[in-house]
Amino acid sequence: MILKCLFVWITAVAGVFSLSAQELNVKVKVQAQAVEGTHKQLFASLEEALHTFIKGQRWSDLPGRPNEKIDCTFTLLITEALSSSSFRGELYVQSRKLVGNSSRMTPMLNIRDKQFEFDYTAYLPLSFDLHAVQDNLTATIAFYVYLILGLDADSKALLGGTSFFRDMEQVAVSAQSYGWRGWESDRNSRSRSVMANTFNDGYGEAFRKMWFRYHSWERDRLPAAEEGVEDGVAVVAALAQLHDEQPSSVLIPLFGDAKLDELTQMLSSANVMEKQKAYQTLREIYPTRGAVIDKLR
Repeated sequence: MILKCLFVWITAVAGVFSLSAQELNVKVKVQAQAVEGTHKQLFASLEEALHTFIKGQRWSDLPGRPNEKIDCTFTLLITEALSSSSFRGELYVQSRKLVGNSSRMTPMLNIRDKQFEFDYTAYLPLSFDLHAVQDNLTATIAFYVYLILGLDADSKALLGGTSFFRDMEQVAVSAQSYGWRGWESDRNSRSRSVMANTFNDGYGEAFRKMWFRYHSWERDRLPAAEEGVEDGVAVVAALAQLHDEQPSSVLIPLFGDAKLDELTQMLSSANVMEKQKAYQTLREIYPTRGAVIDKLR
């Protein structure tokens, strides 16, 4: 009986702690045409190392389901070789997931990080320790993995991504001490540190509750159009409040870059008055996104 109980306990623990990046279905692409030259093999090695790192790292001890993987893409565009092992570039991170029980995908993240400098030596494996950050390459990748997981968890449960956003902030605090680009604490910037702080403060909590409300219409089933419209109207109101109180918040472009197309589609079934109000509000919040928002006219 004791052995049977021990077996059940070990099985249960293994079910929890075997979870690593299997919750991510990740694609990695390193593009370096501008500086390839003698670095071609190094960049091929980097691409493989990044893929192995993201897939092999244990990002969470929370149990997951094989059919709930998040599709994500990391595209690294290298623009300059600072030395034989130091580089400057831009990082594009995207993620999406299935809508409820359907086959439709919804975008979750679409971000461009233009302040990325890192060191890498060919054929060296990458490793990361949340409690001992040592290099900008793995710190930045880890930061965005936690962001992907946090947004996904918040879409499923109210404030469900808290642990991931706290991990983001811990990475940012550690990275700041090195003085690497992209981790500045200036509130007027859109740095990784500012983003991490924002997700963990009061405005971030309000945004996260709105994020949960946004995804409530697509959980478990595809509801009637009017239910989606109601949630869409509430989301626009929450964005307007955030814009009034924090017009330079990093959360505003974060939402717009991922969700604005989908939000306008959701509101396309609204009545004339609702669409007109949503149109005016969104044009004020996203003045450069007229091509998308004009669909509500």
